Amino acid sequence: MAIGGNSYFCGNFLMAFVKGQSGNPNGRKPQGKAWADVIRKVLRETVIIDGTEMEKREAIVRKLVIEAAKGESWAINALMDRTDGKPKQVIDQTNRTVAVNIDGKDADAVL
Repeated sequence: MAIGGNSYFCGNFLMAFVKGQSGNPNGRKPQGKAWADVIRKVLRETVIIDGTEMEKREAIVRKLVIEAAKGESWAINALMDRTDGKPKQVIDQTNRTVAVNIDGKDADAVL
């Protein structure tokens, strides 16, 4: 509710606004890094496995392939989903009930 000039009630507080000045002059505070950024950074780190230097993500993929070769279905599914993409899901809508709201003059035309 405006009181006069550039002052307003905001809840129980009287707030003064200055024309042309931002209410947050310093801007939003910087946020921390996203989880995905941290994970990508860690996966780019190198490790030595059996005398071979490789990135951690390569080591993970090698382990996944080994488990898939052993017949582990979760590993096979993970590899297939990430190489060929997940299969499209078909949704059967033959017995679907749809609710339609009719109001005003359209309702008289239906009746």
